Amino acid sequence: MNEPFRGTEKEEFLEETAIRQMIDGITDCLSSMTKEERLAWFCRSQYPHPINFQKEIDGTVYTVNTHFNAASKESIKEKAERILQKP
Repeated sequence: MNEPFRGTEKEEFLEETAIRQMIDGITDCLSSMTKEERLAWFCRSQYPHPINFQKEIDGTVYTVNTHFNAASKESIKEKAERILQKP
């Protein structure tokens, strides 16, 4: 009888499922918070500077770079707060 997944495919499926479950848990937690509680949670959870970084996963190096409009009228923090304060 054929397995629906083979070795690596099964591991990737299980990893993706675990990630989705974690995201769903965070989403559920955040949805039960007030605006002020969500803002405080995001302030505690922000990625420390620098926000450009490299990460090696299974021998592949991934580079993450952020780009912001220098002429913008609001900072990334202000933008995140504005988005989080929406009802």
